Amino acid sequence: MSDKLINKPEILVVDDSRVIRHAATKMLGGDYAVSVAENGAEGWQQLRLNDAISVAFVDMQMPEMNGLDLLTQIRNSEDERLASLPVIIITGSDDTESTKKQIFDAGATDFITKPFDSIDLISRAKSYARLNSKVVELEKKASHDRITGLFSAAGFEEQGARALSFAMRHGLDLSVVSLEIIDFRKLYQSYGKRIAQQIIVTVAKRLDELMRAEDIAARTGLSKYALLLPLTSEVSARIVIDRVSEAINKLVFDTDGNKVHIRLAFGLVALSPVEGQEFSGIVSQADAALARAITLDDGTGGGLAEGDTATPSAAAPEPVITDALVSEMMQHIIAGDYSCIPDYLLLPVAERLAPFLDYVNSRPGQRVMSAGGTGER
Repeated sequence: MSDKLINKPEILVVDDSRVIRHAATKMLGGDYAVSVAENGAEGWQQLRLNDAISVAFVDMQMPEMNGLDLLTQIRNSEDERLASLPVIIITGSDDTESTKKQIFDAGATDFITKPFDSIDLISRAKSYARLNSKVVELEKKASHDRITGLFSAAGFEEQGARALSFAMRHGLDLSVVSLEIIDFRKLYQSYGKRIAQQIIVTVAKRLDELMRAEDIAARTGLSKYALLLPLTSEVSARIVIDRVSEAINKLVFDTDGNKVHIRLAFGLVALSPVEGQEFSGIVSQADAALARAITLDDGTGGGLAEGDTATPSAAAPEPVITDALVSEMMQHIIAGDYSCIPDYLLLPVAERLAPFLDYVNSRPGQRVMSAGGTGER
C-alpha cells in the first residue's frame, strides 16, 4: 500500500445497494480511502473499530439496522469522537419533508438524495472530512478537556514536562497517578449516556476540589484521569490516593430509583527525577500500573484494592516515617481529621508518639492511654 493511499482521509459508505456502494467508491476513490458496509449493523462495527473514518454516508432504508437507527447509535456513543462524527444520510426521492426533519432532529449533519451525482457526493465528503479533521486536530492540541474543564492529555503532558524539568534541576520528589473508573462501560450500557457523562463530570469536579494549587488533574481518556503531584513522595502520594478514593466512594448517582456507586483503580509512579527521564515514559509506567490494578480488582475493594498503588517495577517499599510526615499527620490529629490518616500509617505514627505519651504518664497526676492501648502502668 502506498504512502499516498495511507494518508488519504477515510470515508465509510453504508448502503444495502451494491450499485450505490460501487458508484460511491468509484466517485470518491480518487481522493479518499473508501470503506463500505451492507447494513447498519456492519457499518456500526466498522465505525467502532476504525477511528480513522472522518465521514459516514448512511442510507436511510436498510435491513438489520436502518439509517436512522445507526445515526441514533452513533450520536449516543460513549466515544466522543464517534458521537460527533459527520454523518450524511442518503434519502430516497420519495422521502417526505417530515422524514428529513426527523433525520436532522436525530443529529444528521446533512443529507443527500438519490439519485446523486459525483458533485453532490464529493462536495459533501470534502467539506465534512476537512471540518472533522480540523476539529480532531484542535481537540488533540487543546490544553483542556471540553467536557470536564480539567487538563487534557496534551495539556497534562505539557505541564508534566515542565514539572519534571523543575524537579530534576532541584532534586525534588514527583509523583504521577493514573486512575480510572472501574467497569465504566458496564455503567454506560446499563444507565445510558446522560448518567455516564454525569459520572465523568462529577468525578472530575471532585478531583479538582481535592488538588492543591500546585497539583494538576487531567482527563486522559473516556473514564480515565491522571494526577501530577509535584513535591510529593510516594508516602504522601498514597495519602492523596486514599483521600481521592474515600471522596469518590461517597458519591451516589440516582438513576430512576437505583443508587449507583463507582470505584476507582489507581496506578502510581513516585520518584526522585534523574537526568534523562522523559515525562511520557513516567506516564506509561503509571498506565501500566493502573492496568495491573484493574486486572487484580476483585470487586470488593471499593475501587482501591491492596497493591493498586504499587510502583510498576516492584512491590511498593514500606513507608519511611519522617519527621515531616509525622508533622503532617499531627495536623490531621489536631484538626480531628483522623480519617485523613491512611490505615498503613496509623500504627507507625502512634509508635512515634509513644515516647511522648510515656512522658505524660510519668508526670505526677497525669494519666493518658499509652500507644500500647492499655492505659495502665
